[in-house]
Amino acid sequence: LKFVLCVVGYDKLKPYGFAVHGAICGYSRRILWLEALRSNNDPQIVAEIYLDFVKEVGGCPQHVRTDCGTENVLIAGMQCYLRADGLGEWAGEKSHIYGSSPANQRIEAWWSFLRRNRSGWWIDLFQDMCQTGILELGNVYHMECLWFCYSRIIQQELYNVKDQWNSHYIRKSQHETIAGIPDLLFFIPEYYGGDNCLCEVSHTKILELETSERNDESENIYQEYFEYVCEMRSWRSPKDVHEAFEMFQQLVNLME
Repeated sequence: LKFVLCVVGYDKLKPYGFAVHGAICGYSRRILWLEALRSNNDPQIVAEIYLDFVKEVGGCPQHVRTDCGTENVLIAGMQCYLRADGLGEWAGEKSHIYGSSPANQRIEAWWSFLRRNRSGWWIDLFQDMCQTGILELGNVYHMECLWFCYSRIIQQELYNVKDQWNSHYIRKSQHETIAGIPDLLFFIPEYYGGDNCLCEVSHTKILELETSERNDESENIYQEYFEYVCEMRSWRSPKDVHEAFEMFQQLVNLME
């Protein structure tokens, strides 16, 4: 069984300024990362997430599948470079494949799970805020406020959903899936009759890729302003959706 990493972005929250990027292991169905970003179309940001994953697990996937978007060009290059000295049919350039998003069935099916379990709730909330005139999607200040107030909470919820999924039991189905808990299937596939297909990579190659990363983050005057206001008024970061909603209204009112 080959270790296939399926990568794709989730755009349902994008109209509200939250682009989600995720990856799933095709064998274990373990969610490998799930990140709320300002944009999931920046190749550098997506590549940094991939490289962080490689460093975290101590190797690269045997095979990576992405859609044809330009945001995936660096992941494709990194994967092929890390597997350049590999052996077997999935080494080198063959270790990455492009495909349409609908054909990326593992992660596309999981997005439906996310929509049912959480992201649908956020979509309804932001739609209600728009319909009541609290949020104006065409207003840059409003959108920056929304990110400042809600991004940490949304990211934490994504982590919670990921952890819940990775620790639950998946029953065997007709779609060539193995029954078991994603975390266990991923870390000890041998116990379930699978093979550990994580490919070792040299520390030198990882360092070379790290030096090519963009280390400087562009400044955002809106976010700096919000931080300043919170510091001057002794406002703490929102801990839940209610506090985030209250802070959003307070920050918007400052400009009226």
